[in-house]
Amino acid sequence: MRPRAAAAGIAFGILLFGGGSRALSAGAGDGAAGLGDPFFPKAGNGGYDVRHYAVHLAYVPRIDRLRARVAIRSRATQPLRRFHLDLTGLTVTGVEVDGRRAGFHRRGGELIVDPAPAIAAGAPFRTTVTYRGVPRPLQDPDGSLEGWIATDDGAVAVGEPLGTQTWLPCNNYLTDKARFDFALAVPHGLKGIANGRFEGRRRRGRMDVFRWSERQPMATYLALVSIGRMRFFGPLRAGRAIAVDPRELARSRPALRRLDEIIRFESKLFGPYPFTARGAVVEHAPRLGYALETQTRPVFDRAPGRTLLVHELSHQWFGDSVSLRRWPDIWLNEGFATFAELIYAERHGGSSARRVFRRLLREPARSPIWHPPPGRPPGPSKLFADSVYIRGAMTLEALRLKIGSRSLFGILRAWARDHRYGNATTAQFIALAEQRSGRQLDAFFRRWLFDPRKPRAVRAARPNGRAPAPAPSRLALRR
Repeated sequence: MRPRAAAAGIAFGILLFGGGSRALSAGAGDGAAGLGDPFFPKAGNGGYDVRHYAVHLAYVPRIDRLRARVAIRSRATQPLRRFHLDLTGLTVTGVEVDGRRAGFHRRGGELIVDPAPAIAAGAPFRTTVTYRGVPRPLQDPDGSLEGWIATDDGAVAVGEPLGTQTWLPCNNYLTDKARFDFALAVPHGLKGIANGRFEGRRRRGRMDVFRWSERQPMATYLALVSIGRMRFFGPLRAGRAIAVDPRELARSRPALRRLDEIIRFESKLFGPYPFTARGAVVEHAPRLGYALETQTRPVFDRAPGRTLLVHELSHQWFGDSVSLRRWPDIWLNEGFATFAELIYAERHGGSSARRVFRRLLREPARSPIWHPPPGRPPGPSKLFADSVYIRGAMTLEALRLKIGSRSLFGILRAWARDHRYGNATTAQFIALAEQRSGRQLDAFFRRWLFDPRKPRAVRAARPNGRAPAPAPSRLALRR
């Protein structure tokens, strides 16, 4: 979830509970400086596939300075005499490729590396970058901040869509997923939190080093760093970590106590939870202003409500495990997560998804819930428009009405299973829906995802079963 969805999320809470892109051209032997995304054409780099990032990072909030080293294991997909990494700001002090000093220079948001000798197609290679400086966030086209954001007791780093390059040299695109290890050195008394499993803490002089390991493939924009005077909510185990700013602890308790129950509920709907770690991070970060589905451990700028927690946890399936191939398909993340809110509410004492759908259909044609159509946002400033969330979710409920609950939830489970740890497109989702339902759905999806006009009502299919019903939970809210 991002800033422009905040109002939409509140509105939904009231309704629910009564309250592979074409690479840019490059010279022979040069990796491309971008992957040609329709919204962010210079994001990512061509010529190689990253397999693993080992991030060693030290940060002292008092002076707001970062010192870091990253070792990047990759495989060349073409002969490489030169390749690019995405990096904004900061000072690079050295680059090595396979242990040999490499030439490098900067151009805009690119770190351009000249290895010696050149790298053969298919060869594995290791790039080590040392760097330092005062990291600064980026401003998104919609006006929000992303990247490294200082807080009053530390910092939080989030990356959707490009912010990770403000603190980490990387191949910063959706399709180059990799495994990550983090070693975060912070002043004694603070905590350093990242994605994945907690691997231990050790004292090093005046600093504590926190180690984390994300063993499943992760897109760079889903990487998380959180540094501050955090407290762990419940036991800190290798696979489970919930960290909360003490100022947000009391308000966070009601939702965070439901985290495991929500994951069990969503696992019944969408298939097995895709990761070996789980948790959440609740910051006190008014500059951030939104929540984000950072992999294994969503981050919140303040105490989350239950509906927002449901939304961000469902992204672990839709967005994190199954990721986009291109940013204009963002409804596959946000529409799916908002639909999860509808179903959770339906099963926990709130309005049924069908009732909410019918209320929303009464919204006038000029309402922002219809524009732009969720499958065709006109540019990056509309990537997180209300319609991407709400009309995107309504598309799934309309599909449920058209083909029945059993068919729809079968499609969602197949989607999560077939594209696990990979990337997918809207066209692939439409093809899967047609194949699994046995229906021709081009006109339906054209009307709901791509037509700028308000869609028509959908005639309900004969019932073919409900969504899978999770076992009742003693934590379930009754209204």
